Amino acid sequence: MFRSKNLSLALGLSSIFAIYSGSASADHGSLGFGIGTASPIITQPGVTLPSNMWAAGIITQFSSFDSASDQKLLDLSHGPHPDVHSVSTYLQPSVFVAYGLTDDLTFGMKVPYVIRTGVRSPNEDGDAVNKLGDPSGFGDVSIFGQYRFFHTADNLNHLALTLGLKTPTGETAMINNIGTAFETHHQPGSGSWNPSAGLSYTRVMGSFSFDTNVLYTVATRGAQGTDLGDNFGYNLALSYAFGAPARNAFFAASNNAPWTAVLELNGERQNRQKIADGTYDFNSGGDVVYISPGVRYAGGKNWNTALSIGTPIVQDLNGYQTPAEYRITYRFVVAF
Repeated sequence: MFRSKNLSLALGLSSIFAIYSGSASADHGSLGFGIGTASPIITQPGVTLPSNMWAAGIITQFSSFDSASDQKLLDLSHGPHPDVHSVSTYLQPSVFVAYGLTDDLTFGMKVPYVIRTGVRSPNEDGDAVNKLGDPSGFGDVSIFGQYRFFHTADNLNHLALTLGLKTPTGETAMINNIGTAFETHHQPGSGSWNPSAGLSYTRVMGSFSFDTNVLYTVATRGAQGTDLGDNFGYNLALSYAFGAPARNAFFAASNNAPWTAVLELNGERQNRQKIADGTYDFNSGGDVVYISPGVRYAGGKNWNTALSIGTPIVQDLNGYQTPAEYRITYRFVVAF
């Protein structure tokens, strides 16, 4: 019985690695990773895995962009900041595993695969648009630790510190259709060591749960001497468990409430990229905020699945970057 309950608790906190991409631009995956209740799909909660519990699964993000016409790209290439490009879609499936070393300390790892389609950019003469191709390959492996340093005796409030590191293990030498290397921000990997630190908080209120987190990622120089820019991510989530009140912080601990509705705000502020000669890419960085309704289903004591559809409500981007149309996030988690 105790083991069964722990499996349910592990499921309840296994919203692992919301998304973590080493890239930094409007047409890339969102930053952030973490362990928490099963309620938020992207937001990182403040709850850690129970001691000696494993969680593993897959989380996938798909983004569609309002790609620019050839004429628009050509017009921009004759402006003051001609280094522009357009992307059609971005897909990043990732596999992950995490382990609860103690009730308050969790370690994990994520391995992503990155697929971009429809990368286009004007040629150097500005009289034609090159169809550069669809770069894809393994991205940078990320590792992290989350330490819950505060929780109330009734298990309704949780506060945790997260430390992470993205390693330069992804593909950085993809060649495009014109025989040159894709720029670093279009490569699956970044070639850089990027440390992250953040805080997350969970508050449970009967059938409702409130979760929020912040995460700051420092980008260092990587492939082609490029610094992809620091990133500050921030998230808010309100969740509602249908059918029964949540048991403590763990929605999956009660099979009386297998369905959970989630509404999130997911934002990030991205610094401009710095290229090898020390100059900044004008067409990079800015602010993006998504509103992301979603749903989670706990179909058993040791697995759950979730789907979120995000729409950008703020896109304050520097220069020209391919604007987002929508973003879909899916995950599947098992605990053992």
